[in-house]
Parts: sequence; C-alpha cells; structure tokens
Amino acid sequence: MLLSSFVIAIEIPNPLSLEQALEIGKNQSLEVQKQQLIISTDLIDLLVAQSNFDLKASLDLQLAQRDQYSDNVDDSYTFIRLEKTLFEQSSELGINTAQQTIANAKQNLANLKKEKNIDIMRRFFDVVLVDMQLETMLERLAISAIRANNVQDDFDINKASEVELLEKQAITQLDVSKRIKVEAEQILKRAKLADILGINYENRPDDLTKPELKYYFSKPFTSLDELRENTFKNNTRLQIMRRDLSSIKHQISNHKNDYGVVIKGNVRIGEQAYSREKNGKLRFGINLTMPLGNNTTRQQTITKLGMQAKQAELDIKQFKQNLSSQVLMLWLTLNELKQIQTSLTTELDYRDLYLERARAHYEMELESDIGDALTQFTNTEYKLAKNQFDFVITFEKLALLTGETP
Repeated sequence: MLLSSFVIAIEIPNPLSLEQALEIGKNQSLEVQKQQLIISTDLIDLLVAQSNFDLKASLDLQLAQRDQYSDNVDDSYTFIRLEKTLFEQSSELGINTAQQTIANAKQNLANLKKEKNIDIMRRFFDVVLVDMQLETMLERLAISAIRANNVQDDFDINKASEVELLEKQAITQLDVSKRIKVEAEQILKRAKLADILGINYENRPDDLTKPELKYYFSKPFTSLDELRENTFKNNTRLQIMRRDLSSIKHQISNHKNDYGVVIKGNVRIGEQAYSREKNGKLRFGINLTMPLGNNTTRQQTITKLGMQAKQAELDIKQFKQNLSSQVLMLWLTLNELKQIQTSLTTELDYRDLYLERARAHYEMELESDIGDALTQFTNTEYKLAKNQFDFVITFEKLALLTGETP
C-alpha cells in the first residue's frame, strides 16, 4: 500500500531538501512505532517484577462468634496487615531479565531509526533521478521530433522516401512512449516518498533540492581489516546477541544459586475480641521460606538454559560470518563506485566541452550535432548523480553494520 493512513498535517517545504525529509519522516515508521510500544510493554514488565518488593497492606475483618462450653463468645477481629518482601532470589532474576530486555529493545529502536533514514534517503534519491531521466527523455524527444519534421519537409518536396519518413516517425513515437513511462515513474516514486514521510500524495512537494554529497567522497577509506574489527565490536545486532548470551549465562548462575529463599517482614496491627487479654494490638516478625529436597524443576530449567546458551553461541558465530561477507561486499562496492565516480566526472568534463563546441558551431551556422551533445551531457549528469547516490547508500549501509556514525 503506497499511501499510508497515518498522515501528518504539517506544511511540507517546497522545494524539499534531504535534511527536511529526514526530519519529517523520523517518527513516521510503523516499525519504529511498534518497537516503541514493545519498550513500553517491557517497562510495565519491569515494574511488575519490581512490585514484588513493594510494601503490601491489607485489611482483615471478621465478624463471628465461637461456641465455648455452651456459651457464645465474640470471635470478631479487625487487623491491618503490612507485608514486605525483603529478599527473593527468583524476583531478582526476573528484574535483571526485564532490565536486559529493555536495554536490547532500546538499542534495536536506535537501529530501526537508522534503517528508516536509509530508506528515506533512497526514496528521495529515486525522485531526483527520475526527474533527471525525464529531462533527458524530453531532450531526446525534441531532437527526434525535429528530425522527423525535417524529413517530412524533404518528403514533401520529394527529397526523402516514405521509408525514411516512417522510420523517423516511428522513432518519435517510441520516444513519446518512453516519456509516458518515465512520467508514470515520477508519480510512483513520489507516491513512495510521500508514503514513507507519512504525508498524503496530494500534499507532496513537487520540487526536491538535489543534495550536496561531495563530502562523502572526501572521506578516507578504512581498511577492510579495521572495518571487520569495528563491525564485530560495534554492530548493533551482534551486541544484542552477545548481551542475550550473557543474560542466559547469568540466569544459569542465578538458578544454580537459587535455593528458593524468600524473606518477608510482616506487621499486624488491630483488635480481636477473643483472648484479648493474651494478645496485644501489635504483632511483627520476619518469615523465612526455603523449600527442602531436590528441585527437579530448577535442574530442568538450568539444562534448558544451557542448550539456549549453546544455540546463542552458534548463532553469534554464524552471524559474524555473514557480517564479514556483507562488509567485504559493501567495501568492494564502495571502491568500485568511487572509481566510477572519477571516470564519470571526467566524462562530464568531456561532454561539457563537446557541448560548448557544438554550440559554437551552431552559432556560426556550421554543421553541428548540438542536440546529441546536449542529450549526452544530461545523460552523463544522470549517471553521475546515480553513482553518487549508490555510493552514499552503500556507505550508509556499511556504517550501519560497523556501528559508526556517518
């Protein structure tokens, strides 16, 4: 679905810059919103785990009579009971686990926001590129239409054949169909950009400011070994996996040392009718509870956690292998794109000089291919921009893997 029902009612700048698009779209990701809800739920779980140590108060009221030697004796009482858990091994384990879950969820949220930014950049670039494609296509269509008209004039005075005329007209019609296709792509790309920004299509910006990205190419390339080292150290998902493994091992240790000990303090304040003279208004004490004998459930839990730890270790090894391959692929792609950038920059200089020469010949009424020269120049501009955008997206993907801030 291209047009989301979650839209924002703010004025969209026109023209729209990349920085403005990133700011508008930062809170529109459904994945980010879902992750924020997960964090809120995890916080509730933490509060529930911590509430086991809260002071609990209750009212105990009884209206009753007791038979004693054929007499009815008042057995009513009113007590206020206060109880607080001072120590419980299982609750401590639950709190630690909940805190670990929240830390992972927050880190995953930060990673999702970075991924969302890359998606916004990609869709922004797509709109810029399709506009450049249309510009090239319109120039090509103008040239083919002029050539078809020239042949038509020659045909009218018997200087061109019908075959030549139909050939030029067919080329023109083909260019018209290509223009229609690119115009459809313009609508589609803008719809996708509006969707990811959370705005209605009719409120979309018609003009985008082409971003300046030269500083990306001025950055020195990090060596492959250093990139891999940074990735294994800082990758968000890898950090979460390691933290999960550490949490499992911590749970195993806690369960081994968990003897089910529960220590509670309690206070009872109140009046009772029966045996009032033997019982005061205040009673307080400390309770110790600890199960005796072997705890089969605990041992089974420890065994299960041991299997989970082994599985987590294997997942980490497999994930590191995949990371290494991804880093290598992105690093090689960056090097290739940077070299292509140099080549296209040189080609654009050549196209610019060639276009200037064609214009000079045209102004001197000499034979000139100014139409082709202009089309080739704009096409090279398109290729250069596309290569720049591909480089930036690849750079951002690599930065996401290595945990670096671009």
